[in-house]
Amino acid sequence: MAQSDPKKCGKMTVFRSDRHEDVAAMVFVTLVVVTVLVYMAYIVPTITLKAPSDGKIVSVAAVADTEVKKGDLLYTIEVKEKKYKDGKLEEKLVVKEIHAKTNGKVLSVSAKEGDEVKKDKQALLVLDHEKGTLP
Repeated sequence: MAQSDPKKCGKMTVFRSDRHEDVAAMVFVTLVVVTVLVYMAYIVPTITLKAPSDGKIVSVAAVADTEVKKGDLLYTIEVKEKKYKDGKLEEKLVVKEIHAKTNGKVLSVSAKEGDEVKKDKQALLVLDHEKGTLP
């Protein structure tokens, strides 16, 4: 029985390694990430802020048609924080402050003090972010 040539057996590829496929995948991922970041920074017109969790609005510091800077207080919300401790579920009320993550202008405020809100259900604020920054 004749042995076959080891060069002819195995993978059928033009290249000795698959490094070219790895490089192509890295280039593709880089292009996708850059495209998404440019879209978010320059094309997305407004940011709609919704409640991060179920709770009650304690206060609203943002006023419509005013400029906000990164780090400015927008509103505070009282939420129930749930934790397991020693096998038991504990709930406690926590007041969270929500701050602006970018510079911009407050277009509208629909939240009022004392409103009960559900997570991701209703828009509390609409911001027009500064172009060139990520919301």
